Amino acid sequence: MFRLLTLSCAATLSACVAPPPAAPPGVDLRGTDWHIVAVNGHQTPAQGDYSMHFGADYSFGAKFGCNSMGGNYTQAGSTLTVTNLRSTLIGCPEPSATFESKGSAILGQPMAVSFTSNDRMSLSNAAGTITLDQVT
Repeated sequence: MFRLLTLSCAATLSACVAPPPAAPPGVDLRGTDWHIVAVNGHQTPAQGDYSMHFGADYSFGAKFGCNSMGGNYTQAGSTLTVTNLRSTLIGCPEPSATFESKGSAILGQPMAVSFTSNDRMSLSNAAGTITLDQVT
């Protein structure tokens, strides 16, 4: 009986876990800079440029340690879409090559924007998750 009650409670609690909060209404990414903290839960190295920029003119830039990426973006509520994504093609050493490959796959499809704090944002879709801290 106790085991059944324990399993029932565990199932109920797991159903009550809330998803991460979506972008608060009115959050505008224009003119903001971010440090990429992790890609798919793997911390970025301390050395190297792991960054993202959202221009006031809806231009977009990112660097996953080696190549520079750029394009444009649109933001509709909590959905972010990068368009016209292009990249330099330098052969990158590890771990930059892996971060860049996984990061560009995520950037290649619409992403759900969510915040775990005022200065920590996640961009997620079926390809994975990029975790970022705002640079102030």
